[in-house]
Amino acid sequence: MHRVRKGRLPTSEKIVRETFEQLGFVPGKITPEVAQRDFNRILLEAWKETLNVLERYEREVYGECLAQELAKLRKEDFNAADLEAKQHGFASGVSLLFKRWYPYLAEIFLSISQSRKQRGGKDFELQFAMMLDLIKLPYKRIDRQYRVDFVIPSDEVFSRNRNVAMIASAKRTLRERWREVVEELHNTRSPNIFLITADSDVTPNHAKYICEHYRIHLVVWDEVKDHRFRDEPLVLGYTEWANHRIPFFKQQWSLT
Repeated sequence: MHRVRKGRLPTSEKIVRETFEQLGFVPGKITPEVAQRDFNRILLEAWKETLNVLERYEREVYGECLAQELAKLRKEDFNAADLEAKQHGFASGVSLLFKRWYPYLAEIFLSISQSRKQRGGKDFELQFAMMLDLIKLPYKRIDRQYRVDFVIPSDEVFSRNRNVAMIASAKRTLRERWREVVEELHNTRSPNIFLITADSDVTPNHAKYICEHYRIHLVVWDEVKDHRFRDEPLVLGYTEWANHRIPFFKQQWSLT
């Protein structure tokens, strides 16, 4: 799988950039004001379309190269299937090949699934960063062990007066290691922490632990906010975060 992917499957950076360009979410085609106003819609569209762009590349790369690599590794199976096809027909040859290759195919598709999950986290961080670029919001990106943090507007402002700076931490899903993430965020001692997620399955237990216990804001899709957390003030939709919280803090930066 490493040989198949290397040099053939584009990086997350390329795929996310191509997605935004394909959708027209780039400077010159969309203004910072529109991007900020429609933050939720644009990020959600990019989130969904990125997978489609990745799948196009996967079909091309895996479709062309996987069988070739398997044939090199399991030449005896390929030869046996070829002989079976000549004696009993093409379908019989393919059936024999699939029987012999089934364990390897299962491992291949498991590898593809795991790769998508890993890329999904990276993709979401990049999508969020591109949204910040589109609305012209200054930030410093910091890679942590379990997620990526965006210090807004800068380390300098955070060091000078953390009350007017924000930490936005990107986490695609809250299914894994989210408790470690929350603990790490809490240890920054920032009063303005926003845990940004693409997870549509956020539960009231998540919100209770993150928001009530640690006083960390949770930022979710507008639909999730409206349907599940309408009365929870520390859970914000993307539209509210972009159009109310960001302008509030921008006013503070001008005074520091």
